[in-house]
Amino acid sequence: MRYFVEIGDETLELNLERIDDGSFRVRTTDGQELAVTSLLQRPGMHALSVAGRTVEVQLSEQQVKLGGERFAVRAQSERERVASHPAVGTLRAAKEIVAPMPGRIVRVLCAPGALVRQGEALVVIEAMKMQNELCAKSDETVRAVRVSSGDTVDRGALLVEFE
Repeated sequence: MRYFVEIGDETLELNLERIDDGSFRVRTTDGQELAVTSLLQRPGMHALSVAGRTVEVQLSEQQVKLGGERFAVRAQSERERVASHPAVGTLRAAKEIVAPMPGRIVRVLCAPGALVRQGEALVVIEAMKMQNELCAKSDETVRAVRVSSGDTVDRGALLVEFE
């Protein structure tokens, strides 16, 4: 499974493969390979052994602690990234949001006339049992919402229009 991990201004692309013993093999795009084993798992916190070094991951705070230093981290699966960063053609214009995949609308989080901020979740779409938030790409005023909770949509269907 492919993940994108943002640490500061840098984004790493990682491919994860579960090994029979329960650990993971992690490969970077430049071919580097790391063995990752879970050492401890508590609600909101994981301790991992990454290439022999202990890394603490605090999920609730989106932080990684390594060697006494804390780093802000954001990780997304490939599916989550597609939903939040639509591919060419899924964002028809700066004034529309369209469905990046076929699915079912779970929640509509905006209404006509609402002022939305960049990054604010507008619609939650479910595809293949995964829920994905579609977010505003810039500060906008919602002109129209073309879907309701429970609607089934095709890829490219118009969901939200902006003024």
